[in-house]
Amino acid sequence: MKLKNNAESNIVISLLIIGILLTIIVPLMLPLLPLGHLKEYGPVGDAFGGVANPIAQIVGFVLLYRALRAQINANSILQMQINDENSKEMQERGVKHVHELYTFLENNINSFSYENKFEGTNGIQVLHGRRAIRCFIDDIEDMNIDLHNAEQLLQQDGVREILSILRIAENIFDRIGHADINENDKLFYIDLMKHELTFSIFPYTDLDESANLKLELCGDCHKFHGNYPPLIFDKLQQLKRHFQKQ
Repeated sequence: MKLKNNAESNIVISLLIIGILLTIIVPLMLPLLPLGHLKEYGPVGDAFGGVANPIAQIVGFVLLYRALRAQINANSILQMQINDENSKEMQERGVKHVHELYTFLENNINSFSYENKFEGTNGIQVLHGRRAIRCFIDDIEDMNIDLHNAEQLLQQDGVREILSILRIAENIFDRIGHADINENDKLFYIDLMKHELTFSIFPYTDLDESANLKLELCGDCHKFHGNYPPLIFDKLQQLKRHFQKQ
């Protein structure tokens, strides 16, 4: 495109120079013509005007073309700047939405509460946030609930809240994947989500991936979900696919 514009500019400039030279040279050559030849075309002024005017018009057309061409180029540059600004605004809006969703996830995790009872005593401690989620999952086996009975599990407020947190996390991962934002911003929020989920809800075995630890094998479903209800554990495994950096 740049080479094409340069070629057009060179042609226009050449025509402009030729037109200007003709406008100057042709009138100077008129006195060299035979007097009788000039009489055939009227007075000298008419001859000068008849020759110079068409050349001047050509020069005018060339200048007009140059002006229009410059205006078109200026409009193209302006449109590119507008497109760049719109793209930047869309990226900033995408990052803002992802950040707002992440803040919403954090607030839901921090607002999770669980009354932890001390063994052998009547003492009750109200826990909040990550610790409350961990203790709730550790104690869920002692609640006389079948871990494989989804209907019974959903009657527990804590289970519903954890599933709600996991749905928010899934929504955030989907938003990150489809948002028109910088790749570095995507990787940043993926790592942030991985950290938040690993230290809040995922099993302790996931905290040390190098140890290659496994949860206990369930005698009923023969899966390694440990004391995690399959309803929650399966959702966690679905979220893990987002941990891979694309």
